[in-house]
Amino acid sequence: LEQILAGATEKCFVTLMHANNEIGNITNINTVGDICKKYNAIFHSDTVQTVGHFPFNLRELPVHFITGAAHKFHGPKGVGMLYINENIKINPFIKGGAQERNMRAGTENVYGIVGFAKALEIATANYSTQSQYIRSLKLYMMEQLQQHINGVSFNGDTSVESLYTVLNVSFPKTEKSEMLLFNLDIHNICASGGSACTSGTDQGSHVIRAFNNNPNRVAVRFSFSRHNTKEEIDEVLKQLQQFI
Repeated sequence: LEQILAGATEKCFVTLMHANNEIGNITNINTVGDICKKYNAIFHSDTVQTVGHFPFNLRELPVHFITGAAHKFHGPKGVGMLYINENIKINPFIKGGAQERNMRAGTENVYGIVGFAKALEIATANYSTQSQYIRSLKLYMMEQLQQHINGVSFNGDTSVESLYTVLNVSFPKTEKSEMLLFNLDIHNICASGGSACTSGTDQGSHVIRAFNNNPNRVAVRFSFSRHNTKEEIDEVLKQLQQFI
């Protein structure tokens, strides 16, 4: 990033995810923000995965824009927010009215806004206990997978510094495991795919392909929230052992 900005001939806009939604890797946005400051670049971070799950001090964070989505912290779907640093002036995308501080014309989604604010208030108030609990679920599932399924590994950063709501698991590819997501779904287990395979119409995950382009592995992303339990993880393990 520093090389790109150092070689730029015009003003730059940098946009980077705070946490990757598939593998949970976290970008140090303080470091990125300092680099952007050094080269007078504008910095936006997609913080959809982390707003409501990590504390933010926007007075100290060297970022010009961040984005958030209510459904990531148990608020209503279909409502999000864009934070704009007061030192940055941008033109509105939708013109015609003075709503949203003259930034976005049109009738405001009042229920959505109130729901977003309340959900964020609850998430922030309970951050320390809930984050600890959710992280313990992720660690428990990692331990159980390693103990009970041969050849399992994990994609991305799994340290305490990673996104604690996501675990991307790499399973050995077998005749059974190719239908893994389908089998999980019919047993009422919600997970998402991240296969590196490019067969047929399934292009798989470009993130997984970028660092682990192995056609003999099947990647599945499991997500965790405060509503999950260890008993649910035990049930997932029980089903996985039958499918693989």
